[in-house]
Amino acid sequence: MKRMKCLLIFIIGIYMCTLLTAPAIASAHEPLIFTTKNTPSMNMTPFYWMVGIVGGSIAITLSYVGWRKYRAEKNRQSEDDSNN
Repeated sequence: MKRMKCLLIFIIGIYMCTLLTAPAIASAHEPLIFTTKNTPSMNMTPFYWMVGIVGGSIAITLSYVGWRKYRAEKNRQSEDDSNN
């Protein structure tokens, strides 16, 4: 069961990486133009979405792990109290 879960996470990770790099690969034949000035036409919305999704995922994961640790310590403490 654990192996199946790891395989599923791996496949989802590969799929997500493919989605994120697909536009870069599709537009690789076009020349890259680097500018140093900020233009009003620059759209930062996709970047903010990416930061929000990644930051939210990290925050949710850390909250879940902290909650599991708190619950395990609480259970261990109640077991120690019942054994004494």
